[in-house]
Amino acid sequence: MKNLTLLQEALLELGLEDWIPLPEVFGDPEVRPLLRENLEVNAVSRALVGLLTLGRIQLWMGKWSEQPRPVPPDAAEALLLDERRYSFDAEDEGLERVYFVNVENFRASD
Repeated sequence: MKNLTLLQEALLELGLEDWIPLPEVFGDPEVRPLLRENLEVNAVSRALVGLLTLGRIQLWMGKWSEQPRPVPPDAAEALLLDERRYSFDAEDEGLERVYFVNVENFRASD
């Protein structure tokens, strides 16, 4: 298995708690010290893409008031690279909320 970065390890730990909305990552006390100003979204998106590629996380999406549903694997990376998804303001633009989860916590059936 590939060695994980400290940021990836912190994200995996956070993902054990529940479905984590992407914008919520930036407020986590374990993740925050690992980010540099102005590079936050890029660093988090790259770390999450790496975890997705390794099969360590899954993405889910939906309106905040509804139960999220699994994201098809072929759409997941594009969602992680979409910077709009890392702000709760994206919902004002009509975009659904994107969540990640550590597959050790929960995994959608294939």
